[in-house]
Amino acid sequence: MEKSGRIRKGVSGKMKNESFNKIASGLRTYISFSRGKYSSIMLLFIVFTLLPLFIPSDLLASEDKDVLVLNSDASIYKYSLAQSELKAKIATPKGEIDLGSKWIDERKIKKMINEIDPCVIYCIGSKAYQMAYKLAEKKNIVFSLVINWRRHPIDKDTYGISNELLQGAQLMMYRYFFPDVNKIGILYNNKYSEEWFDIAVESAKDVGIRIVGKSISKPDKIESALKKLLPKVDALWLIPDPTVIYDIESVNKLFEQCQAAGKPIYTYDKAFVNLGATLIMSADIPTMIKQSAEIISGIQGNMEIEEKVQHPAGSHIILNMKKVEEYGLNLNIEALDSVNEIVR
Repeated sequence: MEKSGRIRKGVSGKMKNESFNKIASGLRTYISFSRGKYSSIMLLFIVFTLLPLFIPSDLLASEDKDVLVLNSDASIYKYSLAQSELKAKIATPKGEIDLGSKWIDERKIKKMINEIDPCVIYCIGSKAYQMAYKLAEKKNIVFSLVINWRRHPIDKDTYGISNELLQGAQLMMYRYFFPDVNKIGILYNNKYSEEWFDIAVESAKDVGIRIVGKSISKPDKIESALKKLLPKVDALWLIPDPTVIYDIESVNKLFEQCQAAGKPIYTYDKAFVNLGATLIMSADIPTMIKQSAEIISGIQGNMEIEEKVQHPAGSHIILNMKKVEEYGLNLNIEALDSVNEIVR
């Protein structure tokens, strides 16, 4: 499990195709507390919530020296937001490349990289990271908004902000919102998510939750796996595993199956709201970009980056009250203060 990063001186129904494809393409290329109980988890909550306030602002006033921005698709809102946030925290980058076009001329991109000769290439999304890794040898690469970053090749010059929040922090919030939830199910593929799942199982013990997992090897096993899994759990945790989040049809069926069984879904992306996700906890993009800017500044200033891939320091929470009422869930009213958006 990665630790929070430090830099030190020195050395209504069906999901729309467009919304789903933005997720699928990226995949492919607190708890009701008793006095004195779960003190370590409370500490995690405090750190997780307040860390964004303590990222040194002086590290963010970076020069524009040698920064090239590669954006997977600037027409996607969250990618565009990431680019705008970065430009607000560092001076104008030396170059910006949008890979959103269907026709990509790799030779032209490689030529531009060679001409700019950047010290740092900042990559937004998986497509941008893959392109930079392929075309920019021996360059410092900083990434964000890359789902399942462990699936991608990483070398000594690679840095980034993971798109996934700490499992323990998410579980703490699930428990905090819904104190009656004791067993949470997870579908996953061992090939992609075994390490992530093992950490989640251990983290769940700290907050009094039991994780029940079901590993699948192919998307066509989802329906049968859910039939076995759902009767054993109180809710399903939908994670960014490419075998589970495979195509529109399989995801729609998954949501329909859970709804028929009366099982709420906790997940990671706002795009799932329309399908009926009950609680969505995602990384806060402005905070992620603030962390990215800190890393970029550290590289430019010849500082040592102690944690090369860092967890997000902030979260964005969406609560679907329609589903809370539909499933008759026991909601901790005090948890509403932690919500960023409420769907009614």
